[in-house]
Amino acid sequence: MLKSKTRRRVAVKTAAIAAACGGLFFGAVPAIASMAAAPLPVSYSCTAGTGGVAATYKLQMDITGPLAPTPNSTVVATWAIRQPAASPSLLAPSAIPATERLVFDGDALVTANPSIVPSELRTVGATAAAVAATSGAPLQLPAVMITMTPTATGVIAVQPGPFGLYLEPAAGPGSGNGVTLYDCDVATPAEASAAALLITVKPSAAGTGTGTPTPTPTPTPTPTPSNTNTGTTSPPKPTITVTQTETSKPAKDDRQIDETPGGGASTGGGGDAGPDARVIMLGGALMVAGAAAGGLVLRRRTATRG
Repeated sequence: MLKSKTRRRVAVKTAAIAAACGGLFFGAVPAIASMAAAPLPVSYSCTAGTGGVAATYKLQMDITGPLAPTPNSTVVATWAIRQPAASPSLLAPSAIPATERLVFDGDALVTANPSIVPSELRTVGATAAAVAATSGAPLQLPAVMITMTPTATGVIAVQPGPFGLYLEPAAGPGSGNGVTLYDCDVATPAEASAAALLITVKPSAAGTGTGTPTPTPTPTPTPTPSNTNTGTTSPPKPTITVTQTETSKPAKDDRQIDETPGGGASTGGGGDAGPDARVIMLGGALMVAGAAAGGLVLRRRTATRG
């Protein structure tokens, strides 16, 4: 897009003036909420074509934005310039065919308190639809978008600055072959400062206002009965808890058997083989009786001899 040397000097001048007004701007209304107020008038000094005579125009600045953005969200401000209710207005110097369209190229000053977005003179542009216009008809200026991403809570100001209007072929926008219609500069910086949009970045709804999220309490589970009776309900059975206390045992009771005894395990019963015990007892009784009889015989023979 075409830009004159005058416009470049104006941009630098506007940036310096707006930066100087920034402290007063934020100091006067630091707590004002974001708003989309009615358009406010700002005086511009515009030169028709290249090297034309400058004239003052009271243009309406319509800058809107979100009411309650949060940190790290995309904030989009819309800057639209409306024609004044009374003349003079920005008019088409000659007939505009449908093969060409109007291009808006402007500078908006973005500042923040604290520095939640870069403070800079932002260059923005937009292209209107290709519509034929007659000579002397008021120009319909397209709106431009200004995108920002705040990193914390604070206040962002979007202030209108200088702009230029151009014509470019509808078939090849951005070719640089456009014709300059108007080159406009802010004539009254105080009006531009008053027309600035203030956007207040607030904490997210989940926070407490200090940036620290509030923990959500964990619900306590409701105990569920372990058994569900179907049919006749019987009284619950008592639960008996047996507590057994173990005492330490002597070390000898803890010894293990090192060798496994051979043979079968002793059951306490008698053997399966051998004579019956009654036979042995009978034999013993007969031997005692025989010994007694033998003793009587010997005693009797001794008595006979004597």
